[in-house]
Amino acid sequence: MNNKFKVALVGAGSIAPTHLTALRGRRDVDITAIVDPSRARAEALAGQVPGAAMFASVEELLAGTKPDVAHVLTPPPYHLPAARPLLEAGVHVMLEKPMAQSSSECATLMEAAKKSGAALRINHNFVHHPAFARARRIAQSGRFGPVRQVQMRFAAPLRQMTARAFGHWMFNSPKNLLLEQAVHPLSQIDALLGPIEATQLSPGPVRRPAEGIELITSFGINLDCEKGPAQLQIALGSPFLSWTATMLCDDGVIEVDIPEGRILTSRPHNQILPMDNAQRNLSRSASAFGAAARGLTDFTREILRLGPPSDGFNQSVTASVNDFYTALSNGDHSADEAGPRLVAVCEDLSRTLSLKSPSTPGVPPLANNYDVAVLGGTGFIGRHVVRQLLDKGKRVAVLARSIANLPEMFHDPRVGLFPGSISDPEAVRKVVSKCPLVVNLAHGGGGATREAIADAMVGGARVVAEACQAENVRLLLFVSSSAALYLGDPDETITMETPADPQPDERADYARAKILAEKAMAEFHGVPIAILRPAIVVGADAPPFHSALGAYENETHCQGWNAGKNPLPFILAGDVASAIVAALEVEPEKLDGKTLNLVGDVRRSARQYTEALADASGRPLKFHAGSPRRLLGVEWVKWGVKKVAGRKGLQNPSSREFKSRGMVATIDTSGEKELLGWQPCSDDDAFFAEAIKPHTGRPA
Repeated sequence: MNNKFKVALVGAGSIAPTHLTALRGRRDVDITAIVDPSRARAEALAGQVPGAAMFASVEELLAGTKPDVAHVLTPPPYHLPAARPLLEAGVHVMLEKPMAQSSSECATLMEAAKKSGAALRINHNFVHHPAFARARRIAQSGRFGPVRQVQMRFAAPLRQMTARAFGHWMFNSPKNLLLEQAVHPLSQIDALLGPIEATQLSPGPVRRPAEGIELITSFGINLDCEKGPAQLQIALGSPFLSWTATMLCDDGVIEVDIPEGRILTSRPHNQILPMDNAQRNLSRSASAFGAAARGLTDFTREILRLGPPSDGFNQSVTASVNDFYTALSNGDHSADEAGPRLVAVCEDLSRTLSLKSPSTPGVPPLANNYDVAVLGGTGFIGRHVVRQLLDKGKRVAVLARSIANLPEMFHDPRVGLFPGSISDPEAVRKVVSKCPLVVNLAHGGGGATREAIADAMVGGARVVAEACQAENVRLLLFVSSSAALYLGDPDETITMETPADPQPDERADYARAKILAEKAMAEFHGVPIAILRPAIVVGADAPPFHSALGAYENETHCQGWNAGKNPLPFILAGDVASAIVAALEVEPEKLDGKTLNLVGDVRRSARQYTEALADASGRPLKFHAGSPRRLLGVEWVKWGVKKVAGRKGLQNPSSREFKSRGMVATIDTSGEKELLGWQPCSDDDAFFAEAIKPHTGRPA
């Protein structure tokens, strides 16, 4: 026990559980501390590490208990301030990629490590991806002769762009985008051919995926490396993931497909050409079959809890972590030379790129007063609400987690932008104190478990309601979702009088959390509250592949919740916003306690919507009919496998959930229209223009 490394996890965000899983597989580590300024995030991660102390900052950590090793898992802007004091204190650091935001920051970290003698490793985990690592070993074996050239293709989805989360750090500049994404394939090329010595960049066209945002997401890159040249093709935001490397050797070719875990090789044999070709084809077929069998076996072992996570990402992080601790155990406390080298490469590549730099409005004085507070106002629906309020001459206070890289309207002097979350009572109260009317569009965050999701959503709703009560707000509009309703009865007509599903525990995590949040708002009597339930919200600023239609394993195929023939309750985002704005003009006593269902008048089926999107985009989009009974059966099989494997806390699959997802009930919004004086889009062509046409081509 005394020989174990005392380890601190600095940053409890999305990558932290992956490092935690990797560390749990080692007997020589003891996770003693979690560091994160968010108490909620720290507690969520600490709940998986009994006995770990929690700290709000690295300074608090070092003042309390100095660890032997720290995994710095913060966003890149915080790598330097988090890692530097740890290194100066002699703590070994494993730092997430990219090493830092600039070469100068890298130099500062390298100097700190050199002075204290602490090890510094950058987690370029895809160098340790199992398929790439095997291909690299084959190349190093000499059986194919020296590697003379590498050709790599990296086409990957960009989930932040799909979600329109343009406040993410990587969208601040071309260099940041390369540091966040291109560093993955660059690290592999660096590992194969040695240090990159010269670069030549051919950028693709400028894309404008949102107002005020300019991006270049495709690149052709020529690289001169120590051991030979390389060509790298990058396509970010590609719907289909494709990541391959071809190593051209003197006596053969080695090809590796990273996502599929497949390695194919070609080299000559001692036979005549036809037989030689046949043997190579048979060998490649056997390799492909082996990759398929290995992938299915690893996945089965994971499900049965007989093995570690089977996906390449988790395996690569685990291998990277193991390599780091093996080096530490062997007394290797060196600093990672590849880290600063790859940051310098990204800097060099970005020097010729000139794009419009997004700007962030300043936080206005809290002395300012506003007509309406929109919490979550930078999101999909929120932007429409803010725009329509400004069109009516209103002053709008906006609370959002990120206030970076926003459209021009958020620079309007009538808009006040305030960074914060609805989980923070002080931040919420500061904003609502200046506004007589409040719209809560923020969902409150997620969670790792069913209860954590509900706690976050219900807790955030209560924080807002309590702040509104304390500040004597005239009206609070709580924006929920039609997911809170039970929509599985084709003979039922939903109206304003229809309550939320009375059986929340029979519903999936998100729906259950929405139901419980609505219940909390209905029982809160300290301020006039109205609940609004938008149904399937579509429009230009959101992905067209909506989960209400079915399950999307990828964009091309939608596995429907039912046959997909019943009309669905679509509504344009602009119509949701107009209903919200109209509600703000109704006397609060007429809305207090009301629940309004927001549905448009154009109601296509899932099949019709998918077919229209396919026709307009020219993509081979397919809707596959589903059956609630069949889907439930599949879920029970999954449940049984997990149960046999010893999984705890499993939620029993529910037929009620799958029936409700089909949305076969009728929703009558005549009451809402009369109360609000509201009329959503009823013209099929206009609906098409707003919901489907914006997604027919890639942004220019």
